[in-house]
This record gives sequence, structure tokens and C-alpha cells, in this order.
Amino acid sequence: MNSYSRKRPSYSVGHSIFYPVAKGLFVIFALSGIFESQAALAVDFKTYLQGARAEILRHKEIIRGDPLDAIAYFELGRAYLALGKHKEEVEAYQEAVQLNPKYIAAHYNLSMAYDLLKDGPNAIKHMLRALNLYSEKRNHARIRNVQRQLKRLYLKYPDRPGPPENLN
Repeated sequence: MNSYSRKRPSYSVGHSIFYPVAKGLFVIFALSGIFESQAALAVDFKTYLQGARAEILRHKEIIRGDPLDAIAYFELGRAYLALGKHKEEVEAYQEAVQLNPKYIAAHYNLSMAYDLLKDGPNAIKHMLRALNLYSEKRNHARIRNVQRQLKRLYLKYPDRPGPPENLN
């Protein structure tokens, strides 16, 4: 009788009684990590606001040092977004676009900010500009994303002329 003809154990090869125990411990460990991270993310709102305001002050300080820094204005816009100050967000993104007319992310975020302010024509205008700039760079993944956003904007603001043919 060779070793191949022996009866196999009822559990799968390579696993013993310790496998289910280890699996159970792993699940408990993973769940405890998830719950602890949720508790860590539960920062009180006052602390969040203080952090967002500090971020705004930091970017304003950077802009005072270099008023031609389009990236600083872009980041200032993102900080205003965190506080829900969309008018100030638009102003910051507009400044970034004025300093660098080919700043694609600023056009995209400006479009999204205008959408939050329910300004459909400007939202569409800047999303179209982002589409044109991404098309110049042949960034196909970003082009598809911007096309989806444009379709959404055209559906949301139907009083605007229809989408260009290349959005299909």
C-alpha cells in the first residue's frame, strides 16, 4: 500500500483545526480596526472647522508671498470648498485660471463650483474648456470623465443648448 492510496482527512489539505480559528481571529481583528478607524475619523466639527480655517490662512499667506502662484489659488479654492464657501471658492479658482488659462484642474473645479451655485452656463463653459484642454493632451481617461460630467450638466440645465456630438 503506497502513500497515495491512504484515506484523506476530512479537512482540506494544508488546513487543520487552526485554520478556522485563525480565520475567525483575522475577522475579529479586521472589524476592530474598522471600528477604531471610524472612531478616529469622528473628529468633532469644531476641530474640523479650525483646521479648514487654518488651511485658508496658510494659502492666503502663500499668496501674499507669491501673488502669481496659480496653484496656491487652486488650493485656496479647495479649502473654501471644505467649508462650503462656494462663492469664495469660485473667486479663488477664477484667479487660478486667470493666472494660468491652461490649468485644467482649475477649470474642472471651477465648473463644479459653479454647478454648486446653480450657475449652469458657467459650469458648462468651464467643463467644455477642461474637455478641450484634456483633448489637447490626449488624456483619454480624463476626457471620458469630463464628458460624463458634461452630460450630467446638460441634463441638469436643459435650457442650455444641447451637448456637442463628441459627448456620445
